[in-house]
Amino acid sequence: MIVEISTHGSTLKRNHDSFVIINSEEKIEIPAEKVDAILISANSLVSSQAIRLAMEKQIHIVFTSWSGNPFARVWASSQGKATDLRRWQYLNQNSSTGLKVSLDIVVKKLKRQKKFLSELKSNRAKRIQVLDEAIRTFDDVLQKLKNQNMPKDSLLGFEGWCAKKYFEAISTILPRKWKFAERTQHPARDAFNAALNYIYGLGYSSVEKVIILTGLDPNAGFYHADSYGKPTLSYDIMELVRPVMDKSIVSLFTKKQIRVNWFEYQNNAVFLAKNGRIRVITKYIEENKKTVEEEAWNYCRKIIKMFEKKNN
Repeated sequence: MIVEISTHGSTLKRNHDSFVIINSEEKIEIPAEKVDAILISANSLVSSQAIRLAMEKQIHIVFTSWSGNPFARVWASSQGKATDLRRWQYLNQNSSTGLKVSLDIVVKKLKRQKKFLSELKSNRAKRIQVLDEAIRTFDDVLQKLKNQNMPKDSLLGFEGWCAKKYFEAISTILPRKWKFAERTQHPARDAFNAALNYIYGLGYSSVEKVIILTGLDPNAGFYHADSYGKPTLSYDIMELVRPVMDKSIVSLFTKKQIRVNWFEYQNNAVFLAKNGRIRVITKYIEENKKTVEEEAWNYCRKIIKMFEKKNN
């Protein structure tokens, strides 16, 4: 379990082999053997003995801002499992194991995108040709991806082609005033991409937090391994959860909950205004945050199990 301390004025102490959390409302004692990680996002006091217990049990302590962005982590000064895990991670970024992870990520992402497109199709009485074409493209690509020896360049090409069809289909089902020409980032060129970019940013923070808690290095990915100096494992795992956030943003537009004053326009760029950001943050917390963090945790555990299997 992840122990999250989010109440200001909390205290984290040690009692033998258990953690004790005290705040104005309660006192909780949790055996260390049940704890996978400790996340502290509030102004709190942490005893040196609690830190020592965490290090003895190889439990990560991560400090984050109120919004969930990690800014510090406590780790043991001596070599432990986390050191070996990260060494294995670095060595396998461009190995056959890394390619296996990359293929798995792409296939899972495409299946989830196809499922979303199929849901959009089934919810519409009128047949939309662009949706049908996009779904057929996904079927064709997923069939080709059954080739386990496919090089990463081919994966990138197939994923890119699906992405083009995917966003063309999504634009088609949006109300006329919100349709967009293409997927754009840094900055967005339209309102839909501005909203999507913002919710993706929230997702990145959640994913990176979980990666750090599991002991993996967010800067050492497999599918995005060639982006030096970037949080490439965060990029990898984000691929798995993008369809979840896509669905939330699409629903805002198709259910006509979007307002023109949610956006600010500067030259050819579009950004979310304050009231737009508040609405998207609320949407993310209500519909996406739990799923994103669970998916990230499960996939990190899958990577760790690959390491454990190789070293047992």
